Amino acid sequence: MDRHPQPASTRAPRRHRTQRGGAASKQQADAFDQLFGASRYFAFAIGEDGRLLAWNQHSDDVLGPLSRRTPANTLYATWALPMLQNEALPIARMRGVWRGEIELLGRDGGGHPVTQSIEWRADAAPPCFLCLAHPLADYDVYESRLRFKYLFESHPLAMWVYDLETLRFMVVNAAAVVQYGYTEAEFLQMTIRDIRPAAELERLDRNLAATPARGSEQSGIWTHARRDGTLLQVAISSHSVTLSGRPGRLVFAHDLTERLTLEAALHASRELKQLVINHIPHQIFWKDRDGAYLGCNSVFARFAGLHSNADVAGKRDEDFPWAHNADAIRADERAIMASGRGRLNEEDHMTLADGTVHWYLINKLPFRDQQGQIIGVLGTIEDITERKQAELTLQLRGRALEASVNAIVITVHDDGSDRIEYANPAFARLFGHAPDAVLGHDLESLLGVQAHDQQQALHAAMQSRQEVTLLLRTRHRDSTALWTQLHVGPVRGADGAISHHVCVLTDMTAILEYQEQLEHQANHDALTGLPNRALLNDRMMQGVTFSQRFGHSLWLVFIDLDNFKLINDHLGHQAGDELLCVIANRLRACASEGDTVARLGGDEFLLLLPVANQRPMSSLLQLLQDAIGAPVTLNGQTLAVTCSIGVSVYPADGSEPEQLLKHADIAMYRAKEAGRNQVQFYEAAMHARIAERASIETELRHALARDELRLVYQPKLDLRSGAVTGMEALLRWQHPVLGAVSPARFIGVAEETGMIVAIGRWVLRMACTQAVAWQQAGLPPLRVAVNLSARQFRDQGLHDEVRSALADSGLDPQYLELELTESLMMHNVDDAVAVITELKQLGIALSIDDFGTGYSSLSYLTQFPVDCLKIDQSFTREMLDQPKVAAIVRSVIALGHSLGFRVIAEGVETAAQLDYLRTQGCDEIQGYYFSRPLAPDAVAELLRTR
Repeated sequence: MDRHPQPASTRAPRRHRTQRGGAASKQQADAFDQLFGASRYFAFAIGEDGRLLAWNQHSDDVLGPLSRRTPANTLYATWALPMLQNEALPIARMRGVWRGEIELLGRDGGGHPVTQSIEWRADAAPPCFLCLAHPLADYDVYESRLRFKYLFESHPLAMWVYDLETLRFMVVNAAAVVQYGYTEAEFLQMTIRDIRPAAELERLDRNLAATPARGSEQSGIWTHARRDGTLLQVAISSHSVTLSGRPGRLVFAHDLTERLTLEAALHASRELKQLVINHIPHQIFWKDRDGAYLGCNSVFARFAGLHSNADVAGKRDEDFPWAHNADAIRADERAIMASGRGRLNEEDHMTLADGTVHWYLINKLPFRDQQGQIIGVLGTIEDITERKQAELTLQLRGRALEASVNAIVITVHDDGSDRIEYANPAFARLFGHAPDAVLGHDLESLLGVQAHDQQQALHAAMQSRQEVTLLLRTRHRDSTALWTQLHVGPVRGADGAISHHVCVLTDMTAILEYQEQLEHQANHDALTGLPNRALLNDRMMQGVTFSQRFGHSLWLVFIDLDNFKLINDHLGHQAGDELLCVIANRLRACASEGDTVARLGGDEFLLLLPVANQRPMSSLLQLLQDAIGAPVTLNGQTLAVTCSIGVSVYPADGSEPEQLLKHADIAMYRAKEAGRNQVQFYEAAMHARIAERASIETELRHALARDELRLVYQPKLDLRSGAVTGMEALLRWQHPVLGAVSPARFIGVAEETGMIVAIGRWVLRMACTQAVAWQQAGLPPLRVAVNLSARQFRDQGLHDEVRSALADSGLDPQYLELELTESLMMHNVDDAVAVITELKQLGIALSIDDFGTGYSSLSYLTQFPVDCLKIDQSFTREMLDQPKVAAIVRSVIALGHSLGFRVIAEGVETAAQLDYLRTQGCDEIQGYYFSRPLAPDAVAELLRTR
């Protein structure tokens, strides 16, 4: 439409019935009548010029008489015209249709609330808006605009909505029309500035600028002008709304003229006011906006040091004892006047001239005049010093009770019984009873004391007139046992009689358990829980005393696990600890009542067996071996562990505990030396062997420095060609006093003490140097073999040491061979393969020594990049006499050849052994039959003569 319907300047007048008009054309009229002629609802069409084009009979009957060119705005109530103009018709043109609730104006001037749809028919001739309306009673909606209009209209307060942008009135209610004297149509042509006197316009502008776009606002008391020029005082509140698509504010105007008149009369009663406030016991004052005092009551005047109330007028805070705080007071009061909100029940303190601190409760409110304008501050001050001190005392005491880690209970003592009057939170934490739930209960019953003697002591303490402290075995609500220290303090009333008991309960459980734990840790092994050496010594002292008194024998059984270090290294220390716990449990199971099973440390266990002469001790020792030797599964691997046992007997092997322990230890070492997995009883001769071992260890530590070690070399012979293929370096020790010390005497000691690493490093370098010396002397180059110990093999620096020995000596790597024992490599296959592979990359040869005596798995043998297998001399020595041993030798030779290894037999001492090995296809031999170990010069002579 080029021109939308325009709102009427006043409520539309009643129309007189005229002859019913028709549509723009006969064809269009017929179509319209066919569709809507008989309808009982309103139907009409509006042209783009805002005038009627067509209508049905119902519309003419109710709204008419209608004619062509009747302005559409005459059909609608005045309040609905802005919505029709600004919302309905534009939306219908844009979207094709608009639906909403609206009010049509009948021929009798009455309103007809309807729900109307307006459709834009652009294809009609001419284009038009088709308007269909149904009575709102048929489409009642709770929050309809019309219902809002009715509520709005009937509200007793003057109300209106104004446009935020234009400030024009968008809608007003009947109360506003009555109160201000303007008609509704006049209001809709005005802005909110038109009802303000000129003096209020500047304030209005400030208020509009500060008013939030959304939400509600209480904007205070305003002066408005009626149509007749009279003024009225109104309290204004407003809220943001959207009406007809336009943002606006809904305003409530409450007439305060009468109330303000009454307030003015009350303000006039100054004398009455002063009389009242002077009798209020608190300080009262009021100030102007600049902080100057306007008045006060007599209490304030006395506190400020004034002779009369009138003396306060014109004074400021800088003139009073609190002048040091004047700036803060002034800032606080400015904030109150700026916000219009008071500060209530604020506490503050001040130090008076005599040094005492006083506390005050301060209330301050905006001080307003008759028009509600803030003209200053009104305040009251109450001295609360005594109350604060009392509150602080109670608070501190109460906080002490509540925060105490000790359970505190106050009981009322009445007629010989004590009922709980108070319990702090710690009591709930300690015993599990909620503080409120125990009130009125008997404390003795809640503590759950079971022991009869403690029950009597507790009852006596609760009846005592003196303070009493007890240690009780109490119980938690869930029956958990607790150790509790109870301190009972009686409280006497004014008459001296006991009225209450204060009971302080301290949880001693953790302390006593910790003491018990410390005692246990001091006397027991942390890993296995067995008695340790300290507790063992005590038990041994008791055992010896008992045996002396009653003539019984006492056995001390010293147990050491065999090869435990290998298990630790192979499976890890965690698995080793697990094994020790398993063994400890097995030993416990073997022990009888009165026996002591202890762990001395590492893999050493000890059994103290009293009254041994009355027990089958041989069976017990066998039981110990069987129990320890039973299979154990660790990390998915099943192991069988053996042990070496040494036994000393009281009184034959010693009369003192330390002596018995020393002799049992010696016997255990003898079992180790004798091959492990056996029992040895102490004998006096064992001292000599122990002394010898100690001497060997001491002297061996200086053997390298004193140049007492030397190497001899045993040749290897090729059985096919008869040629010497290489030499095995063997270590010898020539001591100046002990003479020639057998390797059997010192190699084991060197291995156990770790000295074998340094000695092995020396052997490797000497053997490489000697091989180069033979070559430089013109002898044919031969491979020299060096044995590696288990400690050397596990040494992280082995690879670098071998490479350094080759480089320093100048020996070609192909002429060096390292001999590794079978058990050494099979101990940790993955690590062994990695080390051997790394050594093999140096270009040296590798051989497996003593093959067949270890615990290897043939499936792993293929993983080792070795060159030779050496048949152990024990097989060579027995193969001609024992068919099974001979079968092993044949199998080893066949196995080695099938894997591509050369096979060497050790310990060949007879021609028959040589012939047998040759017939079985053995590649090489070494042994006394061909040559004993030789000094370097003798080796050179042997090579020259062959």
